[in-house]
Amino acid sequence: MFTHSSLEGCRPTHMNRRPNMSQSPPKVEIITQADRLEAICKNVRSCGWFAFDTEFVGEDQFKPELCLIQIACDDWCALVDPLSGLDVSPVWELVADEKVLVIVHSGSEDIAQCWDQIGKQPMRVFDSQVAAGFVSTDYPISLSRLALSTNGQRIHKSQTLSNWRQRPLANEQLKYAVEDVIHLRPIYEHIDKRLNALRRTAWMWEECDGLCRAASEPDGEEQKLRRLRGAGSLEPRELAIAYELVDAREQIAKQYNRPARVVLKDHLLVEIAKRGWTDIKKMQTLRGINLSAAALHAFSSAIERAKKLPPSAWPELPSQEDSPQEQVIISLLTAVLTDYCSNNQLAYGLLSKKQSLRAFVRGFTRPNEPSEEHPFGTGWRHEAVGTLLEGLLTGTRAIRIASPDAGRLNLKIE
Repeated sequence: MFTHSSLEGCRPTHMNRRPNMSQSPPKVEIITQADRLEAICKNVRSCGWFAFDTEFVGEDQFKPELCLIQIACDDWCALVDPLSGLDVSPVWELVADEKVLVIVHSGSEDIAQCWDQIGKQPMRVFDSQVAAGFVSTDYPISLSRLALSTNGQRIHKSQTLSNWRQRPLANEQLKYAVEDVIHLRPIYEHIDKRLNALRRTAWMWEECDGLCRAASEPDGEEQKLRRLRGAGSLEPRELAIAYELVDAREQIAKQYNRPARVVLKDHLLVEIAKRGWTDIKKMQTLRGINLSAAALHAFSSAIERAKKLPPSAWPELPSQEDSPQEQVIISLLTAVLTDYCSNNQLAYGLLSKKQSLRAFVRGFTRPNEPSEEHPFGTGWRHEAVGTLLEGLLTGTRAIRIASPDAGRLNLKIE
């Protein structure tokens, strides 16, 4: 199956024609030379699309180490080897090319490397996992289940935790890598037809474009604190300390090329923030602290910087505790949205998250407090359900329970 066949003669594939990769095994080439990569990228541009995936290892260093890039187009598949010393930036230029369709599955982490590698935002990315949520209630769905449900193709995902640094790669790894991309175009065509039939193509592109923007936007203060497990228990002054500690942890992790949470676990960082210690000996009394003197001094300095901040500069995370009234409203709207999704072939997990619904409700129940941004006021979510939700909270729309339909609760919005 795995050959070093030439790709020069591969004819361009028009977007309305199914590629023959689903009918016969593709030609597979392992790419370690710049001239071959150049030929592949030239071919992709002439085709106007490619299926894309990466394999990386990230659990033992600061940033994931890119170990393999998979590209499929028409009747061939290229496995590009970054560990061979090859400059793979031409691949990222393809990902950032607005004239080239990039088909991925659950590709947020894959496309995020585009910004890290060449400082450009990924552009025309079709994420089949996201797109599937616009035509069914199943989200997030795995690639193997999606391939089976759309095209009857069975994929055996057995190398998820494989060592992608090893060379040469085993045949099982190569097969796994190829299967991650060769089914994406047929899946794209299947979902694209459904999106057009449901008139949701624009919705899908809005969501995928948002993923592309997020891949190149640095995390803000609030995002970093939200991802810190246990941050919700901290007071504003403690949050200020925690943010400085998070920043110091990132710098230390980058310096030693270690994952940030390996340098200092979240629960220890939160505990230090609560205590506000600048004394290194006191920090060392916490079970699980195993840091060099230089790292401890860096954390001590971070705490001192935070303590000098005025109260106006302290961050504050919105309370996650809902009032009894808010709990009822959120539960009611959750039921309405769940019913809407069930009746309209739309995935609830894609439409709404509890934090988004909480922010929407608090815009009505706490009008005098600063409100968080929520997605129901603009874009496809507003078009789908925003007006409905606003009507329910303002009293211009009402809910009634109709006669049960085949044992199923039947909600009616009036």
